[in-house]
Amino acid sequence: MNENKRNQRAGTKIFRGTGYLLLVAAAFCTMVPLLWLLTSSFKTANEIFAVPIQWFPSFPPRVAASPYIVEDAYPKIEKPTMIDDTTWNELQPQLTQAIWTKAQTHIAANAQLSNYVPSQKLQTEMIEGLWQQLVTSLPDEIWHGTNTSIIAAVQDTVIPETVDTIWGSVYREVAFGTLQIEDLDFNRTPIEDVKWEIGQGTEARMRPSVDTQTVASLSYDFQNSNTLHITATIPASVPIERIRRIALPIRGDASYHRLSLTVTVLQPEETLNTTTGITYQPTRPFVLESALWNDAVWRLHGIPGELEASHITMQQNNNPQLSTEEPNNSKSSNLPAFHTPETIDGSQLRLQLKIHQPAYLSIVWDKLTANYRNLWKTVPYNRYFINSVFIATASTLLTLFFCSLGGYAFAKYQFRGQKILFGILLASMMVPFQVLLVPLFGLMYDMGWLNSYKAIIIPFSVGAFGVFLMRQFIVTIPSELIDAARIDGCSEFGIYYRIVLPIIKPALGALTIYSFLGSWNGYLWPLIILRDEAKYTLPIGLANLVGIYRQDYGMLMAGTLLSLMPIVILFLAMQREFVQGITLGSVKE
Repeated sequence: MNENKRNQRAGTKIFRGTGYLLLVAAAFCTMVPLLWLLTSSFKTANEIFAVPIQWFPSFPPRVAASPYIVEDAYPKIEKPTMIDDTTWNELQPQLTQAIWTKAQTHIAANAQLSNYVPSQKLQTEMIEGLWQQLVTSLPDEIWHGTNTSIIAAVQDTVIPETVDTIWGSVYREVAFGTLQIEDLDFNRTPIEDVKWEIGQGTEARMRPSVDTQTVASLSYDFQNSNTLHITATIPASVPIERIRRIALPIRGDASYHRLSLTVTVLQPEETLNTTTGITYQPTRPFVLESALWNDAVWRLHGIPGELEASHITMQQNNNPQLSTEEPNNSKSSNLPAFHTPETIDGSQLRLQLKIHQPAYLSIVWDKLTANYRNLWKTVPYNRYFINSVFIATASTLLTLFFCSLGGYAFAKYQFRGQKILFGILLASMMVPFQVLLVPLFGLMYDMGWLNSYKAIIIPFSVGAFGVFLMRQFIVTIPSELIDAARIDGCSEFGIYYRIVLPIIKPALGALTIYSFLGSWNGYLWPLIILRDEAKYTLPIGLANLVGIYRQDYGMLMAGTLLSLMPIVILFLAMQREFVQGITLGSVKE
């Protein structure tokens, strides 16, 4: 007998232990997508699509000189299994040389890539990248041929599109495009032949380019100083007070160095060595966080538009006297040398670009928060967030009010056709929402509610599930309690407000989370109704980050993670009511 009890207890412990392990495994599987969402919000596009999967974001490189080569971007070349070691030792040098020769031909033919600084690291990374992308996918029968046929087959796989892709992954260099000035009437004037000059005491040089998109490429080294100065003097195409924006296309080097622009209006005075004018200083720097072309835009005047959050605001500073001669002291050895033309016809603009190398911790912070910063610059995330909060809150409050009233009526009032109406209500839960899209859209059109919040909030302020849930809870309230309130002179609405609502508080908490979550995540109906982008909700705004012409998955992950915060806060605030709501009535008294 005792032996049976011991065996039973041991079996119970094993069962419980197995159950606990299964619960932990299920919880882990549930947390994996959330972990991927969290880590991907800190990744760049290359890290998100890395093969094999890269679970955590990498730290940015310590870049002190540019151009530079991204090391270990691709794995080392491995011997194909179909070739023996002796043949491979003879064939590998010929293959690598053939790949690089074919790649050099494509590089020389591409004007955007031809102006580069050659190095052995670049050659190695390009060969490894091309091998990983192309050669490993060759059919097995190719490796059974002669060395000449193998080399010819490998060379044929090297195409210009793949060379450009690998180049963009391993080669980093700062380049400038054509400067443009935009006036208050949104007319853009390109400034051709801008002569950028490097400041004294700086290890840097500008290389002109034959590419139509690239005006000049920049090489620099922060070995002796952490700041680089570049200056240029250009004619002012419009008066300074009518300049709205100054745009400079920049291809960064993904170094996360910070670039700032200072604009000074030069006016001739009595001498050529002294000028007076007004200086515009940026409120924040432009971070070289990408290796792609981006427009660095500095706004001097005018009101920014909805999608101009990425533009850098310039603040005006009165500058009564500026010297065009560099002071002759040791403290100014790193400042740029400004060269004023001998004759100045009208006002001119002196542009001073400063590239600064911040501390490495600042670079790491800029890299990890890039998706979040760019999210606010790319889309009006604040407006989307406010729209979603307003719609979800209004819809939830109306749902709680009307569903609780309906549930109270079905639970405590006896009237003709009550059971039939309640049956029809329950039957409506079986009708898919997609079936109601067309007639509901036609109704909204006839009422003139298209592109309005009313069309999203009011049609869903009463739901069959909410009425059913409230009715099931209110049925458990003793009718004697309600009759006693009537005898005491309480009105019908007073009974509902003072007696019923406090008792069904757990059910209201469960319905609050259910209704808020459904409205917060609603995508299809708001997408059909809303036309104005200023009224978009978060699901629609975030969905626009990924499309045919845009693939901003990092910002999508960041925006999605931020959109979870209201749901988490709401659940934590109403956790007790929610748990009571889903467990009430599950245990028989």
